[in-house]
Amino acid sequence: MLIDGLPGLAGRCSGVIPVAILTGCLISPFPACAETQRCSNPNIEVSAEHTKIREAVCPASELALNFLARYGLRAKRVVRISVVEQSLQYRSYSACGSYDSRSDLVQVMSPQAIHQTTPSPQMYHQPLDQLYYQGIVAHEVAHALIQQNSLIAPQPVGQAAQEYLACVTQLAILPPEKREPVIGDAGVGPWESGDVISSVYMAMAPNRFAVKSYLHFQQHPLPEKFIQEQLGSKWFYLNVE
Repeated sequence: MLIDGLPGLAGRCSGVIPVAILTGCLISPFPACAETQRCSNPNIEVSAEHTKIREAVCPASELALNFLARYGLRAKRVVRISVVEQSLQYRSYSACGSYDSRSDLVQVMSPQAIHQTTPSPQMYHQPLDQLYYQGIVAHEVAHALIQQNSLIAPQPVGQAAQEYLACVTQLAILPPEKREPVIGDAGVGPWESGDVISSVYMAMAPNRFAVKSYLHFQQHPLPEKFIQEQLGSKWFYLNVE
């Protein structure tokens, strides 16, 4: 995702693997032997080498679309997802997922590729399994939906708003037994009045950022109104009223 012409990076693929917004990925966007298919939801298209990977990516993407649709964010064009067998690199960083607004493409590493490149991979301090992997997919799909529903297009929505909504989606699609350990490990409460939601905090403590955002959203009295405000934000931070 381009943020005012600059790349924004939200996570690395080393030990703890949330996800990333990347610009200018240095590998081919489509695997050489990939097959492209639509999911049961025709607004999602997945390119992957193996059918089993599509069977994990499609449900995760559909969960993300269904969750965001409750708050007025709908797919206005097909969300394209490419599952790759290599690390997503930007400069010295390695990420497990990305969304590039220039190509309007979501990329995620396959579970096999993650395990091959990252010893004992985790998501938000939890051992990576299929359900947490689906959270990675949902996070990146959320970025694509946010861009499609941006109120300041052709500018991208600001990084803090992007990551807030993507992290909320990532945790919301998890079953409670997977979400609760993430919340418990973070040991934080929701964002409170007077707080500043910033991409700097996210970069320093991605798990705490995600949990604070999820808890804040869950208790917000007017979530749809709050989302609309974020879709019109172009800043690197959000003030909590």
